[in-house]
Amino acid sequence: MILPAKIARPTIHEEMNLKSPQARRVLFLLVLFCLSGVAFAQEDQYRRGGACFYKDIDFQGEKFCLGPGERVAMVPPGFNDAISSVRMFGRTEITVYKNRDYGEPSLRLRDDVANLRTYQVSPGHSWNDTISSIEVSSLRDAGDYDRDGACFYRDADFKGEKFCVPKGERVGQVPSGFNDAISSVRLYGRVHVTVYKNSNFGGPSLRLQDDCANLRSYQVTPGHSWNDQVSSIEVH
Repeated sequence: MILPAKIARPTIHEEMNLKSPQARRVLFLLVLFCLSGVAFAQEDQYRRGGACFYKDIDFQGEKFCLGPGERVAMVPPGFNDAISSVRMFGRTEITVYKNRDYGEPSLRLRDDVANLRTYQVSPGHSWNDTISSIEVSSLRDAGDYDRDGACFYRDADFKGEKFCVPKGERVGQVPSGFNDAISSVRLYGRVHVTVYKNSNFGGPSLRLQDDCANLRSYQVTPGHSWNDQVSSIEVH
């Protein structure tokens, strides 16, 4: 007759070792290592494109991540009006919105932001702890401008003929056919643009720090928009 093997139980000495401070410390470190691995794995899956959103500045604290093409009409529980920094991966761009369901105002980003206090949502109020919904755009097309600078389009929503200006250049007179004919402006990289109503940087000016899908949204004079008004440009 074959008797079932007895399962060995830890001795009293072994049980005491498991309860020792050294054993607890080792167990704590193992758990911490496993949790860190999960966090790194979450970021790794977005290395080729996407963004992660953090509760604290400098990419610290709790976070959640989204891939290209994903949209969230309401950020996850605990993150509404609680995002302080954004880390981008790959050639991605995001649009964050102050209100749920993509309600304006909005801010478009194409680079890391270690502290959202550096962007204003309204005079005297920053984008820190202000985000409720998010869109993460797919990777840019290969034909897009692939350097720091800006492109200027004849039509609204970045359509129609265009010309582009790299960062650091000044254009005293826009190219032939574009004078008083620019309707939208797209920025690439960490740049800002100043457009002028007159040639050689004369007359009223407008400073842009983000894309402008329709220059009708800015007034050059009361009752007159910046649409079809630009004659010279600086890209900083």
